[in-house]
Amino acid sequence: MNKIRLWYLYDFANSFASVVLLFYYPLILSERGASDAWIGVSASIATGILLLVLPYIGALSDRTGKRIFFIKIGSVIMILSLLLMSFVVKNNETFGLKILFTLSFFYILFQICWQGSYSIYTAMLRHVSDSANNIKVSGEGYGFGQLGNALAIVIIGAIIGTSVIFFGLSGKALALFLGAIFFLLISSFFFSQKEPDRNYSASTFSYYKFFHKIKNNKKVFYFLIGYSLLADALLTFQLYIALYVSKVFDFSDKGVSYVAITGLIFTMIGSFLTSIFVKKLKNKNKALIISGISYGVCFGLCALMPVISFAVFTAVAISGLFFGVLFSLFRVIYSEISPEDSQGEFFSVFTVFERAASVIGPLVWLLTFYLLKSFGESIQYRGSVLLLMVVCFIGIYYLKKSEKFS
Repeated sequence: MNKIRLWYLYDFANSFASVVLLFYYPLILSERGASDAWIGVSASIATGILLLVLPYIGALSDRTGKRIFFIKIGSVIMILSLLLMSFVVKNNETFGLKILFTLSFFYILFQICWQGSYSIYTAMLRHVSDSANNIKVSGEGYGFGQLGNALAIVIIGAIIGTSVIFFGLSGKALALFLGAIFFLLISSFFFSQKEPDRNYSASTFSYYKFFHKIKNNKKVFYFLIGYSLLADALLTFQLYIALYVSKVFDFSDKGVSYVAITGLIFTMIGSFLTSIFVKKLKNKNKALIISGISYGVCFGLCALMPVISFAVFTAVAISGLFFGVLFSLFRVIYSEISPEDSQGEFFSVFTVFERAASVIGPLVWLLTFYLLKSFGESIQYRGSVLLLMVVCFIGIYYLKKSEKFS
């Protein structure tokens, strides 16, 4: 199996682990009567830790060239976190503070390792592809990741929908367990390859040095700000989408699964069509801005649409399509404007900017939710989603500003 296919495979594999946590964990908390705040606060804590450690690990991967090694360590911890969470959920029908803190600890650990592994994995883009094919490779890689998400929900959803019990696990607890096992089995092929044979940066990381590097590189600086804001809107919505469609549109667990699968399928389609979209517009930056605007508008549609099932699926499908294009292009453009010998360092900071904004997003969501409490639950959720559209448009402003610098 060549290096491009192996690169695709890891994105496909880790989707089985990440999607079960993002999709089923909020529902598990909701069923046990726990507050949404446990997710938002845990995500913010994970981000704070990433801010402290991830760029140093990324720079270390540049110096040593051991990309696969660091991805493997992160992946093992992800798998163990999911397995342990599944048994904690299984053994506790009600969640007291001790259980909630325990689950939050594993959730934070998973988020740190997931984001850390993925940033180093993304830094391999310029190794697995040349400049002539990187848009196609990035789009297809992202597409296979979304395919993994969709298949995970379909396969695991079908299994836990039966009466099957495995190691005493059933239902959503079993979903966490299966996500870990599928990830372990599929990713083993990726980890069988040798480390990339390249010359890497010999410098050590410090925030002072990094910000000095981009002090006069306004293109990178404004791009990072724009990306972080758009990513913030996405990550925040990901945290709450299962609750949003179930609370506002009264979807059952199965209905929520169908919505998620629809979004993932159209995200996959958008990812695979990215290179064609760029060729049609003859400019990848123009394609990025158009996708960003369209994606932001979809938040408005989601916030204002009537309680009609077809409207929900339509809005999610359109947003998924542009989301696939948008995030496939983000990593291509950033890899091109970043130094080739410091991809691990720069993509670690790329992840930090993404996650730093997500400290604000979930907290602003919760604040908006609280301020609108007198209007009822539906308005609370709709108002929070509408705010994400504003965040997207601010991000687009900074992306446009980045284009002005060479």
